[in-house]
Amino acid sequence: MDRWSDALPHCLTPKLHHSLLLLCALCISAVQVHAQASKWKGMGVSTGAPLPPAENFKPRPHGPELAKAGLKADVIAKLDVEMQRHVAAKNVAGISAIIHKDGVRGWFETFGIADIEKGRAMEKDAIFRLMSMTKPVIALAALTLYDEGKFTLDEPISKHCPEWAEPKVKEGGAVVAAKAAITPRMLMSHSSGLGYGGGQAAAMAYQAMIKPGATLKEFSEAVAKEPLMFQPGTSYNYGMGLDILGRYLEALTGQPLDVILKERLFDPLKMPDTDFHVPTAKVGRLCQIYGQPSPGLLVPGTDLANVSTKPTLCLGGHGLFGTIGDYERLCVMILNRGELDGVRVLKPETVDLVFENHLKHPTMKYGLGGIVNGAGSYGWGGADGTQFVVDRSKRTFTLFMVQTQHYKAPTYPAFLALANEACGLPAPAMPMTSTPGKPGAGGAGSPFQQRDTNEDGKLSRDELPAALFDRLDTDKDGFVSEAELTALWKQK
Repeated sequence: MDRWSDALPHCLTPKLHHSLLLLCALCISAVQVHAQASKWKGMGVSTGAPLPPAENFKPRPHGPELAKAGLKADVIAKLDVEMQRHVAAKNVAGISAIIHKDGVRGWFETFGIADIEKGRAMEKDAIFRLMSMTKPVIALAALTLYDEGKFTLDEPISKHCPEWAEPKVKEGGAVVAAKAAITPRMLMSHSSGLGYGGGQAAAMAYQAMIKPGATLKEFSEAVAKEPLMFQPGTSYNYGMGLDILGRYLEALTGQPLDVILKERLFDPLKMPDTDFHVPTAKVGRLCQIYGQPSPGLLVPGTDLANVSTKPTLCLGGHGLFGTIGDYERLCVMILNRGELDGVRVLKPETVDLVFENHLKHPTMKYGLGGIVNGAGSYGWGGADGTQFVVDRSKRTFTLFMVQTQHYKAPTYPAFLALANEACGLPAPAMPMTSTPGKPGAGGAGSPFQQRDTNEDGKLSRDELPAALFDRLDTDKDGFVSEAELTALWKQK
């Protein structure tokens, strides 16, 4: 799981729900592996099943757009074959992917099946659960209001959300007053001190998926009662910042978040299939999500919420559904510095802000709503397998969509390596994924390091909720090691 909101819809079913699993899902924010995961998966990208021989497959025919975009035809042929091999090995059920270069969609292909049980092929208008790829959308919508002078990046969010007037911070064994106010910039760059914690907010989010009723205002008020993980603006932790940003936008405009997105992004950019629910008439286009209990075995996953029910709690951290074509239009707008088809939604200099690093952190770089490398790349991903990377220095972007639950298939790394080669680019210097850093390796953004706020190489009771700490501290030495954390997620 890359965080609790990515975990909630599919790590719990009515029969399996109990408080400890929910707490684990809420607190280990960057691990996309379910507590019942098989040992072969570990905490990172799975090795997958053996691929069938390449000679068993043929490249796809392509039109003049391939040459117009300047893509290497021989590499694209390898990419066509490689994606078919991954589908045949059942590393994933189906794939939809795009390579865009120099203003041209050079390659757009689908492979495999959207719904195995129904025999429905993957189509180009298939609808996906975007999960954390919701986050950049919320940040970009917020920036349209920033362009209008409705707020500044460094003003206190308590100006419009009074529940955040006096945030508290957990420091050592004490809870103290925050030394600085939380700002919109902090929410968009995960530097506010918010994490993915438990408590009333977690229960509210879970209940809202079963029975709509809770609102973003109520959710924000519940989150505000919990102490922050560090002083606002001083570090990085992947958390609920974009969820609270959604509440901030509702308070600022007096409109529901879904209406804000529709009026400010989806309508002007012509993204008709992106929303917080899937209308009944479109449910037949939604991809089935699949888990993988062992290599080469795909089993249908579970949506906790009814996907066709419009939610009352629209969480900006994970809630959107959409098509690859809709997200492509968003990426073109970003690459064009705020404009698409003659319609401008953001000022060019505001888009430039998106690509800047807004963190005070020694190793992590994060822009507004997505990870950056400081050299022109911006991207993010979702727990269910969707990914995008925009590289404006090379005038390219890639989009990759699958629907995987509780595991990370090796298919995306294979795609990204060949996509970059086809564009004439070196291998990416940083992984543009929803789990920054190397999962399980203690790198920046790994689940262990994100909790290890004092960077002492171990987790104390101050860095984990009590119930989870007691479960993880197997040797009862008063600390949780990375090995103990990893062991929990490797249990059968």
